Amino acid sequence: LYVTYWGPNVLYRNDGERFAEVELGAEDDGWGTSAAFGDVDADGFLDLYVANYLVFDLENPPGGGQLCSGFKGLDVYCGPHGMVPQANVLYRNEGGAGFADMSRATGIDAAKQASLGVVFLDGDNDGDQDLYVANDGYPNLLYRNDGHWQLTEVAAFAGAAYSEDGRAQAGMGVAAGDYDNDGDLDLYMTHFSDDVNTLYQNQGDGQFVDFTAAAGLGGEVRPYLGWSTGFFDYDNDGWLDLFAVNGHIYPQVAQHPSGLRYAQRNLLYQNAGETFVEVGATVGRGFAEEKVSRGGALGDYDNDGDLDLLIVNLNDAPTLLHNLGGSRSNWLGLELVGTESNRDAQGARVVLFVDNGQQMREVQRGVGYLSQSDGRVLFGLGAAEEVERVEIRWSSGRVQVLERPETRRYLVVQEGEEGIVASYVGPADTEDLVARKQPVQIDGRPTAPRYAAGDDQTATDHYKAGVGLYRQGRYQEAIDALRASIHMQPDSLKTYYSLGIALYSGLGRAKEAAAVLEEAVARDSSWAQAYALLGAVYMDLNRKDRAIQFLKRAVALSPEWENYNRLGLAQLRSGNLTAASAAFERAVRQAPWHPHPHLNLARIYERQGREQAAARQRQIFAQLRPVQDQVQRHLENLAAFPGDLESRHLLGEAYVAQGRIEEALATFHQVIAIDSGYAPSHYGLGAALHYKSELQAAITAYERACKLQPDMVGAFADLGQAYHQLRDYEQAIAAYRRALALQPGLQAVRTKLGMAYAQQGDLQQAVETLKAVLNVDSTLVEARDALAQVYAAQGQYAAAIREWEAVLRLDPRYPRAVNQLRLAREKLVKKKAPDSQTAAKRGLGDE
Repeated sequence: LYVTYWGPNVLYRNDGERFAEVELGAEDDGWGTSAAFGDVDADGFLDLYVANYLVFDLENPPGGGQLCSGFKGLDVYCGPHGMVPQANVLYRNEGGAGFADMSRATGIDAAKQASLGVVFLDGDNDGDQDLYVANDGYPNLLYRNDGHWQLTEVAAFAGAAYSEDGRAQAGMGVAAGDYDNDGDLDLYMTHFSDDVNTLYQNQGDGQFVDFTAAAGLGGEVRPYLGWSTGFFDYDNDGWLDLFAVNGHIYPQVAQHPSGLRYAQRNLLYQNAGETFVEVGATVGRGFAEEKVSRGGALGDYDNDGDLDLLIVNLNDAPTLLHNLGGSRSNWLGLELVGTESNRDAQGARVVLFVDNGQQMREVQRGVGYLSQSDGRVLFGLGAAEEVERVEIRWSSGRVQVLERPETRRYLVVQEGEEGIVASYVGPADTEDLVARKQPVQIDGRPTAPRYAAGDDQTATDHYKAGVGLYRQGRYQEAIDALRASIHMQPDSLKTYYSLGIALYSGLGRAKEAAAVLEEAVARDSSWAQAYALLGAVYMDLNRKDRAIQFLKRAVALSPEWENYNRLGLAQLRSGNLTAASAAFERAVRQAPWHPHPHLNLARIYERQGREQAAARQRQIFAQLRPVQDQVQRHLENLAAFPGDLESRHLLGEAYVAQGRIEEALATFHQVIAIDSGYAPSHYGLGAALHYKSELQAAITAYERACKLQPDMVGAFADLGQAYHQLRDYEQAIAAYRRALALQPGLQAVRTKLGMAYAQQGDLQQAVETLKAVLNVDSTLVEARDALAQVYAAQGQYAAAIREWEAVLRLDPRYPRAVNQLRLAREKLVKKKAPDSQTAAKRGLGDE
């Protein structure tokens, strides 16, 4: 038994009647979250992946241990926003003798992304175990197993890192299962409230598509905050269903029961073939009760042929949901025992054939969130009375086939042993599940308060109240207030728009939102925002043609990159590759800094067979992605905690890195307006102005930053650069020297100091300064080029030539060096020619 902790994790060895704590090299001391065993190298021994979350110092907690204001207007605990993520760990099982840390060798430790969920799966159907990791606010990770402990992170290019619209979501729990019975493993992941959980459909080759809307899994999940999850055929009809365990993280949201709730009911999605239908409120009291749940594990604890569900609740007793009707349908269970493969048979793939199709399962234990499930394989057969055959592909590569196995029993199959080793079954439940499918009302559930309108309130009063209530997460009250405003002023388009937002983004009631927004655009056909939102709503409803219609209108009215990008997504979902490509190309022209249109173009070009063009788009995406990921995280932090000055400042810095200077200037000004003494934002303001070549204004901002924080090295260095560009060399030299006094190792700044000396006319000081740089690092081509220029200015062409030749050895394509070298050689020849003539004349005279 392996247990993760905040602090060293512990491995407990089963000694038969008791567990003993043992140290075998897997005592990672991070903030451990989910963990999973899987046989990465198929050597018959289970390896171990441990997901870690954030660096947390109990002596120095976020916000000093005080509450932070911001989330929905509530005072809540600080973090996880702004905390530093930890690296995950991958251990190799050394033949049962211990574990070896393979994190660095495999590159696992390079990704630090606040991980919460992990699952082993064969995502690309190549016979080995890949890894998928759910990250909180960071792109998810998919490690493709290329054999011999070579793991390649491919999530973004495989379509499983982001939502369809390019957002890194708050990944919590994750599950893998073949929900559409097409022979490959799909992925489902739970997220934070005010968002949807995501279903990634496997396309059969390890490529995934966000299929959330198409499968009917969007919409009304938005108020829920999901944790553990899993695929299971709860009614044994032959199609994998889904559960999602829910509960908010902030107890304070209970103050506003009209919107988000702290205690939440869990969700059960029945697979109807092409879409899922949420049926939790109809299958018994267990799914209707509201608790603050976290873990959820599946297992047939009574061996009756249907899967039960154990849920762990925060500060409460666990909930065991006994499945009382799944075994009415026929079923077949398998308990696999590996011999050459790992004993638990994890990673084994089982395909069952019946006369009307086939199903596939993979043996897994570590799924969901902080949970381990029953490792047996259970197939629901629906009305099928017999199974034609079962094929078992063990992780060793061995394949075994069972012909017409007995059903309604668990069959024990051992690797390499022909036939069935044993079989068993528990007592069958006779209670009819269908008879229990009635809505359940939980006594004592608080009724959500409704908006109380005053007699003297105007339409504007109701509108302002509605917007304020929405920001507090009091969604139903907000909807009531906005409807009251529309009743009094039916031509207010902004009120229709706000009502659409509250219905759709707040409570996920997309159909109602669409009706409201349709009425808005019928009243005024010139409002681009309403058309764009309508397009998004119809995308959520998977009404692709309707979405395209409204998004085309949105781009016609407002040709912004977001509208083109969403139109491209709608066209792509509809299979209109040419139209999608055109829309994404327009998005790229509008927003060259955003990575996701490039990623979408890469996928289209791949499907069109344009591999070189696809490779170029992937390269651009990889270059742009890191900064945009930062932008998104900072925006999400600020949405939750608007008063977080550090996040707002860092957002400004990220905007500068993207070249979005106007957004950066506005962001830095916002910080300074809140706190005029916040030195980093004065520095950031200077950098943004410097980018625009507004040098005098940049100098003013830099000097303010330096005065507020006299040890800010970067501000002094950039101040020197600004003065340098204004040719005020004395001031530039003073600023450079101040930066170097604070941090002497800045050789790039020392190089600029040398050039400033040269341009001031102090060539000897310039030479000494640049030589000092090269004594520290002889490979710095900028310093060597600068020294060559100074030598040339002194007329020391031979020395200049030596330096430029060295520059070209270090960087054959260095700008100007080839031309400068040619000119120096010409000048050296001219200089030598008169000297030769003089020497010759002197020789003749002597004779």
